[in-house]
Amino acid sequence: MPDPDVSSNNPAHPNPPTTRWSHAPIAGPLASGTTPSLTLARSLDCTTDDLSKMPPFDLFTAQLDSDSTEARVDAMKKLALVGDAIGTEETLSKLIPYLTVNIAHNEKDDDDEILLLLAGQLGLMVPGLIPGHRAMSLLPILERLCSIEETVVRDKAVETINAIIPLLLPGGDYEPGMPFAMLLGMAKRLAGADWFTAKVSAAGILPATYAFWNAHGHGLEGADDARRELRVLFKDLSEDDTPMVRRSAARHLGRFVEAVAGMTESAEEVVRSGKPVGLPVVSEDNKRLVTFELVPIFQALSGDEQDSVRLLSVSCAGSLGCGMARNAGLTADLVLPVVRGGCADLSWRVRHHLAKVFSTVAGSMGYVGPKYVARQTEVFQFFSGLLQDNEAEVRAAAVENIARMAQLGGAELFQTHIAPVLPTLADDLVMEVRSKLAQTLMDCCDPSICNTLTDDIILEEFKPLLENFLNDEFAEVQLHILTKLSRVSHLLGKMDVVVNSILQMAKAQNWRVREAVGRLLPFLAEARGVSFFEEHLLDPWMKIMSDQVADVRSACVDGMPKLLSVSGSAWIQQHILPHYTAMYEESTSYLTRITVLRSYAALAEKEGENENSLSVPLIEQIVNILLKGLKDRVANVRLISARGLGIVSISGQCDAAMLNGRIVPALTECLMSEEDPDCKYQCQLALEAKA
Repeated sequence: MPDPDVSSNNPAHPNPPTTRWSHAPIAGPLASGTTPSLTLARSLDCTTDDLSKMPPFDLFTAQLDSDSTEARVDAMKKLALVGDAIGTEETLSKLIPYLTVNIAHNEKDDDDEILLLLAGQLGLMVPGLIPGHRAMSLLPILERLCSIEETVVRDKAVETINAIIPLLLPGGDYEPGMPFAMLLGMAKRLAGADWFTAKVSAAGILPATYAFWNAHGHGLEGADDARRELRVLFKDLSEDDTPMVRRSAARHLGRFVEAVAGMTESAEEVVRSGKPVGLPVVSEDNKRLVTFELVPIFQALSGDEQDSVRLLSVSCAGSLGCGMARNAGLTADLVLPVVRGGCADLSWRVRHHLAKVFSTVAGSMGYVGPKYVARQTEVFQFFSGLLQDNEAEVRAAAVENIARMAQLGGAELFQTHIAPVLPTLADDLVMEVRSKLAQTLMDCCDPSICNTLTDDIILEEFKPLLENFLNDEFAEVQLHILTKLSRVSHLLGKMDVVVNSILQMAKAQNWRVREAVGRLLPFLAEARGVSFFEEHLLDPWMKIMSDQVADVRSACVDGMPKLLSVSGSAWIQQHILPHYTAMYEESTSYLTRITVLRSYAALAEKEGENENSLSVPLIEQIVNILLKGLKDRVANVRLISARGLGIVSISGQCDAAMLNGRIVPALTECLMSEEDPDCKYQCQLALEAKA
């Protein structure tokens, strides 16, 4: 909870822009004028003075050769920094060969923490320090790390390799056949290793390797044979006797399918973008490869005896559908049976993984138009079953897909298969299910996510649920509704119970609930009219303005432009500002005065993309109180006043007479007499804004 005595908008000392580093800035012995740490000095057999004078590379090698684990870890954490210090050429000619000999070919070095750091630090070097076309020398080190027994080391090495592979071309002075031959050889060595660890990593790098061949290998002699070898390698991994290897193949199957199909976007991105059926465009040759070579792998892994393999394979169904260009006939025969089996799998983990990606899977099937109504209906029946699953984790995962499914199926399928189960989900005993349902219902009201549900459907199906959620015992559920209820602000005039619940929640114990109510009140004024605001909402509004928590008060400040656009200048002057003026005059806390001044200044800001038109009397009242605050005894109040005058100056609402006759002289006088540097800075900014 924020400190109730500190405003969230308290002025901070102005800082010059800072440089963002990809790793920690130079420190310790690598920085001039610093003293080496005692731990580092004790770990090396040399004096402190000699240590301070050591070149970066020598210091790095000395630390790595030390018997102190702490010193070696510290050295590896600074690997990318050492590379920056010695430059690209020395990194490639000295540092990388040193690492290759001492790490890649050193079977005794089994310190997993150092190897994990090495895999990550090598990734930081490319492409900033080492250009992509010169990064091939890093691959032997990473290949060695791909065979390490520790899982996190292998995963980080695979991640780094996958980041480097797309950068190897264009450019580079390669020998004939490189880097293609090296990538193929690395994949074959890992996939053909005796121990399962290397095979697990091989499945992880095959998608990026195949995509590289697809992107740059056209026209090369033997390119088709190389791609065929890569597909055979993946097939062999998917049929390996070791469950860990099959699990890795299942995990990366989706990306491998997308690589073979030549897709530049993931299946999720394709479906979420709303692209029509037939996209992405997949060539007939690639579609044939997916259909006849990869679908059997998908079907075999989806029927594996290990549920840890099945759950990863079934969740790749969306990639298979997109890899066949969302051809409804093919997906009905090859993918839908697997989805049907996944929804009914005896393992709840399989159903859970499928539920998490169900909207992507459904969108990849290509069931659009009257011809495929029966298939689409079957898919929605599967989804309805997941929403009613016995396991709460499955229900919660499925609920998150409701908005996307409503967009895919339209209002009719939503009302037939999803709406009937919503009341049961809204009363679910598990809070996580209710929380996710509250969130996804509001997503159904967001046109950028779902635009198929009419206002009548929202009122009929959602209104009772919203009423229950606002009275939920958990604030998290309430907040999911409150923070997004503005999406249906035009319907609040027909939701009396919802409005009454909102008014009661203005006194909630949880400050985030009070903040959400404060942000919602201007939308209630828009829906019910300013007379309703004056009669029912003004008292909650003023209480929120006086709240002890800064973020709650800021909700009213941020809502002033919206309230002004709804009510107009005259109403604001008559019904709101007299209360604010009284608060300012009677306050004993500078925080209250700051809140009032910010509220006045906010009236000059835009409401969204629309600029409010302020009357001359209202502008004069705003300027008067800001000028008064400029003479306050507390520096923070003067700072906020100067900032507010800057907002008024650039708003275009002031005429030249007021600017040059009152605002500029007052800011100039404050700039000359002010002792607080922050206040002077804000006065200077306000004057520059006017100019």
